Amino acid sequence: MLARARAAMLTNYSDVARYVGLEPYVMLGRAGLHPNALSDPENWIPADRVLRLLEDSATQAHRDDFGVLLGDSRTFASIGPVSLLMKHELTLGHAIRAAIEYRRLLNELLFLDVRENGSSAIVEWGLIPGLRSAQGINLLATIAYRVIVDGAGYEWQPDCIHFRHGPPEYVATFRRVFRCPIEFDAAIDGISFQSDCLALSNETADQELAAHARRLLYLMPGVRLEDTVSERVAAIIPLLIGSGQANVEGAAACVGLPPRTLQRRLVAEGHSFSQMLNEARRDLAVRYIGNSSQSITAVAQQLGYSAQSSFTRWFISEFGMAPAKWRRLMRRRDVAHVRPGPPEAALSAA
Repeated sequence: MLARARAAMLTNYSDVARYVGLEPYVMLGRAGLHPNALSDPENWIPADRVLRLLEDSATQAHRDDFGVLLGDSRTFASIGPVSLLMKHELTLGHAIRAAIEYRRLLNELLFLDVRENGSSAIVEWGLIPGLRSAQGINLLATIAYRVIVDGAGYEWQPDCIHFRHGPPEYVATFRRVFRCPIEFDAAIDGISFQSDCLALSNETADQELAAHARRLLYLMPGVRLEDTVSERVAAIIPLLIGSGQANVEGAAACVGLPPRTLQRRLVAEGHSFSQMLNEARRDLAVRYIGNSSQSITAVAQQLGYSAQSSFTRWFISEFGMAPAKWRRLMRRRDVAHVRPGPPEAALSAA
C-alpha cells in the first residue's frame, strides 16, 4: 500500500513558493497534485507526490532551505487531532511517546522513535523505508522542532539538532529557525538532549482530558493504529542495525515474541527477516550515502560492517557499482528526490 501524507504537511505551500519566486499551481501540476487537494488539511494525498513537490520546488528555486521555510509557520495545532492528546499528557516524555503511538494520524510517511542511553536521550525521525527526500526530512525536522520544543508548552531547548545531509547553502535559515546547536553530516536525523528533560511537567496536563482524547482518536475513521508484525519489525530494524543487534533474536526481543514465532508470523505476512534486513540496509545505504558527506567507511560501520571491503562487496551486489561511484552518479544527475532503480537502470543512465 502506498504511503499517504496529510495535506497539512503542505500548509502555506503557495505562499512559500511565491516567496522564492515559483508559481505554486505550476509546481503542484508538475508533482501531479491538484490545488483542491490542499483545501482541507485532513485530506490524505500520495506521499511520493508530496516529496516530489518539495524536492522539485527546492531545485527550481535554488533554495536548499525550502523544507525549513515551509515548516517555519507551523503551530502545535497544525499536527492535527493528536495535538489534543499531547496537550494534556503529564510530561514531555509522555507527549513524545503519544506522537509515536499515533504517528499514523500525523503522516504515514513518518518514522519516529525515542530512546535513552544513560543520561542522554534522542528523538529520531525520518521517512519510512522506500521514501527518500532531503527536503522532506528538513520539513519533518522543522515541524517536530516547532511541536516538541516551541509548541508543547515546555521551557527547554535540545542540546543539538542533527541532520544527515551536509551543510546547506542557506544555513542561515537553519540557524534562525533552530535555536540550538546544529550538526550536519550527522549519524541521525533528530534531536539529542538530557534524559531528565523527558520528565518535564506539563502545566496543562489533565489525565481525564487525555483519556477523552485517546477515545476520540480511536474512533477516527480510516486509520489503522495497530501495526502488523512485519511493520513493527520494519520500524525497529534500522535501530537494530545501528546498535549492532540486527538479528532475529534482537528483533524478537523488541516485539515481545519468541524468535521462531516471529519468523512464522513474518512468513505468514509474506516476509522473511533476512529479506527485510537487506531491504532496510539498501534503504539506509541510499539515505546515508546520497544525503550526506559521511565517508564510505563511516556508512559501512553504521550499517553493521566492520570492514569497508565487505560493505563494498555487498553494495556492488545490490546496486551494480561501488558506493563511491554511485554517490558521484547520483550527485551528477541531481536526483536526490528519486529513489534509485535497479542497478542496470543506473548504469545505463551513466
